Amino acid sequence: MKPNFSLHYNGKPFDASCLKDGIYAFENGITVTLAKTEYAAYDAVEWVLWFENSSSTDSGIFSDILDCDTCLSLSFPPIPASGFMPTAGDARVISMTGCIPGELYIENDEISAKEFGFRNEYLDKAAGKTKSFSNKDGRSSDGMMPFFDVTASGDGYIAAIGWSGDWKASFTKQEKGIQIKTGLKETRFYLKPGEKIRTSSILLMHYKHSEDKHNKFRRLIKNHFSHKSCTNAERESLMGFELWGGITSEEMKKRIRELKKHDIRFEDIWIDAGWYGNCQKCDETFSGDWSEHTGEWTTNPRVHPGGLLDVAETANNANMSLMLWLEAERAIDGTRITLEHPDWFLSIPNNKSKILNFGNKEAAAYILDLVSDYVERLGMSCYRQDSNAGLTEYFRLQDEENRRGMTEIKHIMGLYHFWDTLVERFPHLLIDNCASGGRRIDIEALKRTVLFFRSDYQCNFNANPEVLQAHNAGICCYLPYNGCTTKTKSDTYSVRSSYASSWGGAFYNAIFQTMDEGDFAWAKAVTDEYRSIRRYFSMDFYNHGSAVLDDTAWAIWQYHDPDTQSGMVMAFRRSASPFESVTIALKGFAAGKQYCFTNLDHKTSYIAKNEITLTLHEKRSCMILTYDIV
Repeated sequence: MKPNFSLHYNGKPFDASCLKDGIYAFENGITVTLAKTEYAAYDAVEWVLWFENSSSTDSGIFSDILDCDTCLSLSFPPIPASGFMPTAGDARVISMTGCIPGELYIENDEISAKEFGFRNEYLDKAAGKTKSFSNKDGRSSDGMMPFFDVTASGDGYIAAIGWSGDWKASFTKQEKGIQIKTGLKETRFYLKPGEKIRTSSILLMHYKHSEDKHNKFRRLIKNHFSHKSCTNAERESLMGFELWGGITSEEMKKRIRELKKHDIRFEDIWIDAGWYGNCQKCDETFSGDWSEHTGEWTTNPRVHPGGLLDVAETANNANMSLMLWLEAERAIDGTRITLEHPDWFLSIPNNKSKILNFGNKEAAAYILDLVSDYVERLGMSCYRQDSNAGLTEYFRLQDEENRRGMTEIKHIMGLYHFWDTLVERFPHLLIDNCASGGRRIDIEALKRTVLFFRSDYQCNFNANPEVLQAHNAGICCYLPYNGCTTKTKSDTYSVRSSYASSWGGAFYNAIFQTMDEGDFAWAKAVTDEYRSIRRYFSMDFYNHGSAVLDDTAWAIWQYHDPDTQSGMVMAFRRSASPFESVTIALKGFAAGKQYCFTNLDHKTSYIAKNEITLTLHEKRSCMILTYDIV
C-alpha cells in the first residue's frame, strides 16, 4: 500500500508524486509533509498530513484536501448474468454503526442494540459505483464509526480514520480495486504566518482471506494504537465504582467504607457529574438543577465542604483512588468563566451551551491547569472527560473567510495537546474518553484515552443486558480496550453482560439505591470474579453466538490468549431461548491438544478438546468457563 493524498492549492490540483522524502515545498516557505509509519508485521501503514507556513505572509488557499486518496488493490469475482443478488465475494464496504440519538435509549432497545453493528454496503458490479459515509455533529463516532472493512473475493483492507471531529469517507469501485478517499468534511483555508496544522490520519491494514482479520486488527490496535502502547500508562483499563457526584461527601465516605468492610475491591472511586457549582438539587441523576452549573468547576460547598479531599483520603484508605468527571469543553452561559472570559468560548444562537475553544491558547492553558490541579490535589487515578454537545455548528460559525475548517482543526489539535500534556505530567493517569458515551472513538483518541463508556445506553437503571451483549459482540471485533457498566445489583446475568476490558459497578451510586448483606456478598463475588478473568478481555476475540438483539438466541464469546493457550468462554442463554444446550468449536486451539475447562459457578472442571457443549437449564442464565492447555 502506497500512501497517497490529494488537494488543490490556489485552485490547481497538486501532484503528490512531487514529494521528496515525504515533503513538498511550495513557494515562500509553504510546505506539506506526509508523516508515514509502517507496521510490517501487520501489513499496515498509517500516515498524516502536516501543513506549515514558515514565511512572513499568508499562504495560498488549500482546498479539497483528501488525506487519503488511493486505490486498494482487489480482484473481483466474475460478473454473472444480470438479476443476481450480491454475494459474499462481491465488492463491498462493511461499515459499523456509531452511537444513536440518546433519547432513543429509554424507548427503543432494537435501535439501541444496533450501535456497533455491521452493515454490508455492496458496490455495483460495474465500475464507478461510490458509497459515502460520514459522522455527525463534530464527534468522530456519533452516528457512524470511523472503521471500515473494504473487501472482495475474501481479501481486503480494514481502514481506520484518526480524527476526533468531523470526517468523511467514500469508496468507489475501479477496474483493479476500490478507491478510498477520506478527510475532514470541509477544508478550504490559507495559513497565516507561522501556522502549522495537521489534518486526519489514516490507518490501512491489508488482510488475506486465510487470515483472521479481526484479531489481526485488534492486535494492531492493542500494540500500536492504544493508550497502553502510546503512553506510559501502567494499567490496561479501569475498574470503577460509581458514586453520583451530587450525593454528599459523608454519604460517599460511608459507601466507600462499606466496600472496604466487605472486601469489595475496585480500583477507582468514580465520582460522576453533579459535584460542582452551587446547585440546590443535585443528589439524583435525572432531576435537579446540577446541569445548569456545568462550567463552574469548583466543588459545591454545601454538598462537599471538604472539597472532596476527605473523600479521596477515605478512598486511599480503602486502597482506591478518585476518578473525577468533568466536561472540559462546555460551560453554561452565565457561569462565572463565561462572563469573565467570553472570548474563550464558541457560541451559537439560541443555545445556552458554550464551547471552550481549545484552539485559544489562553483557554487551553486555563483548562489544563484546572484539571491538573484536581489530579494533583485529589491524587486522581483517572480523569473522566465528557462531551455533551454537538460541535459542528460552533466551529463553522467561527471560521473566518477563506479559513473553512480551521476552527475545528485548531480545537482538535488543542484537545490532543491537552490530553498529551496531562499524561506527560501525570504518567500514572488514565483519561476516560466518554463523550456522551462512545461518541469520540477513533484511532487518535484511542492512542490517548480509555473507552470506559462505549454507550450511554447503560445509564438506564434497568438497561436491557441483551442490548449490552449486542454492543459487545460488535465493538470487540475491532477494539481490545472498551468499557461498560451496570446499575443492576444482585443480578449476575446483567453484570456479566457488562464485563469488558474496562468495567464499572454502578449498583450503589444513586441516593435511592441501597445494599443489604446479601447484595454486598454478591458484589464481592462478582468483583473477585471479574479481576480473575480481566486480563483476557484484551486478548483475541471470537463470537460464537448472536451478534444482534434476539431474545431467542444465545450470546457466546471466547477470549483467547494465543501465547499461553488459555482463555475463557462467556455464554448467555437469553430470556426467550428455547435451547438448553449448544455445541461450539472454539478457535485458536493447538491442534490435537486437550484443555482443562473450569466452570466458575460450579467450580467443576473437565478435559476436552476444542469442541464443547454448553448447557444452561434456565432461560436468562449464563456461565463462564476458563480454560488452560493440559
